[in-house]
Amino acid sequence: MSKEGITMEGLIEGRIVHYVTPPGRIRPAIVVQARRDAEGNPPANGVCNLQVFTDGSNDGPWGASGVVWATSAVFDADGAPGTWHWPPRA
Repeated sequence: MSKEGITMEGLIEGRIVHYVTPPGRIRPAIVVQARRDAEGNPPANGVCNLQVFTDGSNDGPWGASGVVWATSAVFDADGAPGTWHWPPRA
C-alpha cells in the first residue's frame, strides 16, 4: 500500500492510469511494465513504465508525437507532475 493507504494490487500491465504531464495536465496512460519486488508484489511507490497518450501539438513539443514514454513513473495521489494516479471512480 502507498502512504495514502491506496493499494497497488491492481497495478498490472494493460491497466489504464492517469499521468500528470510536466505542465500539470492529466493524460491517460497504459501500464507497459509494472515493477515487482522479490515476492512478486508491486512496490508501495507503484513504480512502472507507461505509454502516455497526449493531445498532440496541444500538449506542446513534449506531446507532439501523440504518445510519450514515461519510464520509472511513481504513484502520487496528489498528482505532482511526472507521476501517475488512479482514475477517479465514476
